[in-house]
Amino acid sequence: MKKKKQKHGGIFQIVFLLLAAIIISPRCLAQDIVSGTTTTITGEPVPGATIVLKGTSIGTVSDGDGKFSINAGTGDILIVSFIGMKSKEVAVTGPNLSNIVLEEDVIGIEEVVAVGYGTMKKSDLTGSVVSANIESFRESPNVNIMQSLQGSVPGMQIGQVNQAGEEASISIRGTSTINGNTDPLIILDGIIYRGDIIDLNPEDIKSVDILKDASSKAIYGAQAANGVILISSKNGKNNKKPSIGYSVSVSTQTPTNDARLLNREEFLQKVKNICYETAYLPGDYLEENPDWDYTQSELLSANLEGIENGTDYDWWGALTSPGHIVDHNINLTGGTENTSYFISGGFSDYEGFILNDDYQRSSVRINFETEVTPWLTVGANTFGSFTDYSGAYPDMSTIARTSPCVSSKDGNGDFIVNHLGDNIVNPFLDAMADDKDLRNSISGNFFGVVTIPAIKGLSYRINYSNNLIWALHAYSNEYDNGLTGAAYKNNSSTHNVLLDNIITYDKTINEDHKLNLTFVYGCNETEYEYTLASGNNYTNLDLSYNSLQQATTQNISSSAWKESSLYQMGRLNYNYKNRYLLTATVRRDGFSGFSKNNKFGWFPSVGLGWVLSEENFYNVPSFEYIKLRVSYGENGNLTSRYSSLAKVSSSSGSQYVFGDGSSTSQGQTPSSLANKNLTWETTTGLNFGVDFCAFKNRVRGNIEYYRTTTTDLLWNMSIPEMTGFSEIATNLGKIANSGLELAISTTPVQKGDFRWDMNFNISTNKNEIKELLGTDSDGDGKEDDLISSGLFIGEPIGTVYDYEIDGIWQLGDDVMTGYYPGTYKIVDQGEADGEITAADDRKIIGRTEPAYQFGIQNTLTYKNLSLHFFINSIQGGKNGYMEANEASNFTTGTAQNQNWFNFYDYWSPSNPGAKFANSWVTASINPGLYQSRSFVRLQDLSLSYKLNKPLLDKLGIGGAKIYISGKNLLTFTNWDGWDPETGQGIGIADGYPVMKTYSLGLDLSF
Repeated sequence: MKKKKQKHGGIFQIVFLLLAAIIISPRCLAQDIVSGTTTTITGEPVPGATIVLKGTSIGTVSDGDGKFSINAGTGDILIVSFIGMKSKEVAVTGPNLSNIVLEEDVIGIEEVVAVGYGTMKKSDLTGSVVSANIESFRESPNVNIMQSLQGSVPGMQIGQVNQAGEEASISIRGTSTINGNTDPLIILDGIIYRGDIIDLNPEDIKSVDILKDASSKAIYGAQAANGVILISSKNGKNNKKPSIGYSVSVSTQTPTNDARLLNREEFLQKVKNICYETAYLPGDYLEENPDWDYTQSELLSANLEGIENGTDYDWWGALTSPGHIVDHNINLTGGTENTSYFISGGFSDYEGFILNDDYQRSSVRINFETEVTPWLTVGANTFGSFTDYSGAYPDMSTIARTSPCVSSKDGNGDFIVNHLGDNIVNPFLDAMADDKDLRNSISGNFFGVVTIPAIKGLSYRINYSNNLIWALHAYSNEYDNGLTGAAYKNNSSTHNVLLDNIITYDKTINEDHKLNLTFVYGCNETEYEYTLASGNNYTNLDLSYNSLQQATTQNISSSAWKESSLYQMGRLNYNYKNRYLLTATVRRDGFSGFSKNNKFGWFPSVGLGWVLSEENFYNVPSFEYIKLRVSYGENGNLTSRYSSLAKVSSSSGSQYVFGDGSSTSQGQTPSSLANKNLTWETTTGLNFGVDFCAFKNRVRGNIEYYRTTTTDLLWNMSIPEMTGFSEIATNLGKIANSGLELAISTTPVQKGDFRWDMNFNISTNKNEIKELLGTDSDGDGKEDDLISSGLFIGEPIGTVYDYEIDGIWQLGDDVMTGYYPGTYKIVDQGEADGEITAADDRKIIGRTEPAYQFGIQNTLTYKNLSLHFFINSIQGGKNGYMEANEASNFTTGTAQNQNWFNFYDYWSPSNPGAKFANSWVTASINPGLYQSRSFVRLQDLSLSYKLNKPLLDKLGIGGAKIYISGKNLLTFTNWDGWDPETGQGIGIADGYPVMKTYSLGLDLSF
């Protein structure tokens, strides 16, 4: 089993001790009770308003008369907010504040959101930009900030994670490419981020904004086709004395699906079901054959002793255990008149469900900004993340290949290597490896802002980002390589440098005309290096991976690459009387991976907005605010580096001998063809949107319709092998995506100290292949499909083209030749010729894409008590969101030796109505049974309580909140297997379960 190693807690411990020392400072505790009242412009009280001490988690709500009291001191800033009202900052000047008057804010139009290379008010937006509600998920045990967005942003699909430290998959508005990059662009504090999102501490994140339409994405041109996610970290506040925040949570985890391997009794019954033709009497095979015993099962030789002596070993229990997560976070925030700062440290310890599936993260962040002179401001956003994935764990397929009739160890306490008597290795042996897997990153984003005194509104900003990611993976296991031992070390590093020059000009003319111009010139360069040293066949592995030279067989390899990009961008924002809005953008991108004839691409866009409710003729009292938006633009997608070039590679087949008696020389051979015309994959999009507010701000939301078309798809086209190559990178084809999105926020009940807030979102996306190769081989006037690649004109990329199953062949049926009782009955789609073939009998039976997804979020608040729950759902509709669910790992030969999961409903004479075929019988064709993955899930549930002020005052604490929460508590689905979202079913034995989590947490502020 893995050796315990010192984790990367050193930096965190130093920061923790320094900040903890500040906690005991009397200055931090010198606060008084401040009272006040919240009212509307007309003087009516505002009950349920939220009052928060700026830069802290200290907060309260106003009572039925709008009155409140909070622990604060002179000079502090209070942030007062309420649904449908503009947030207001109030300086504390004494123990009693005058009435705080809140003004109406229609759908939060004064809220500022990130739009790339700057910020904008929501009221000025012409594109589709969404601010994620991450605050509602602060109490969920989310190690990755993306888990807080799961199902809560319309048009954005985030996959489940089921292993410790795993990155979540992200998709925005469908798939717009076949071979190109499918990941959205991540922007961290205004800078392109190349690292893993899981390296970011969720407690350091202030906001997440998503750019979805072509107009808003166009500012990032070549890399924005798959959407843009803008992540902003927390920062300090000017004129704010130091404030300390500390949080801790403890979570426990078990699988959402209560699965296990078969026990002894179930396993032996499975063996008899497999051998039913001899284990049961002929006829209906339901009466046991008294002359049969397990010695007649030829594949159970390794199990016979255990069968005789009653062995019932629980492999599942020995290799799994409930997981847990422990999370600590501490931060210091504050500022002087000219300087603000935010310092944080975090530590997460995640032990997964499978043995040795562990993850630890230590993080530190320092953000600061200072005004050096009235015209110069400098600052930095920096962080370090040090993660440990050490520990080799057995994969699920190995765990499934066990038998409860065989133990993991022999009578001497030694591991049984081949416990089943075949080539399957005891799954415990994988976990015996000495595995060291460290991945680290350091990021520094430094900036300076110069305002030009001579020209009001003109400023220049320079961003410089220097990021380094490096990793070490060292491994040794004496049981590997046929028990002769194997070990290796690999080191890798990625260095990324980015420089942005940004000029911004703001101008207001006669209060009616507001103009904002932004110009960007930047460059980005990334370098990567990798070195691997390995060895096999050791006589001594006492030094583990630190003495590779002892290997009989030694290997060394290395690689490196470099890529760069250059870009320019211009953007115009124009606002006339807050009524007519214009955003126009053009970006020029250059990337080293494209051919010399197409290094640069142009990506323009334009967006228009009309605030209909600002017109004099508008008179719809029920709808206080309506804004219509339309945008159009182009985005690009990058090719892989060197794809346009002719490449050479070295291999064992590239060795040559020059002359008799000469030694062998290592040569190189061409591995790809050049394409001097390889160009940008371009996505063109049209977006229509309506923002609205109705019924006195009770209902707020927006509706979006979009349609995008991607042309010049990056594709590896097959070519005749007589050329010496099998394919060439080229551009061809066209893909379209269209969809609807609806997001609504409402406050159904607001009375006295009680408030109920509800958010609902739903989105659809339709994907369609419009063009492929453009060929018409049969002359029918229709373009050919690429059947071998599963691509069909007029169908989505995720088209399911396979055999249609019509039940299972039963005993007594006139079974088709090549098939047997218990195998799937395939529909003869051809001319009913009695023969099933791939050419004639496959059809389009569905798609893997969902029909729609929705999320419902509810928050119920009563005084200091708050209940939050979120429901997430993905639905396939008719023949959608489908995937093959087959027992592919339980095949003929080792099937009798292997164990199975208890949710595998397989065919036998005693179970003729089973869902799944008897996969131990080899039919001529054994297709997968496609099932819908549709589900409804209670994804998040939390209950929190903020402690009362009198108690906190006695303890010398500014604010405290305790909470309990749950994640993935209930899932309603017809999918058989681990989880519908991951698509892991009865046959994905190398998959991992999604976890159900219960958490207990505490937040403190001083």
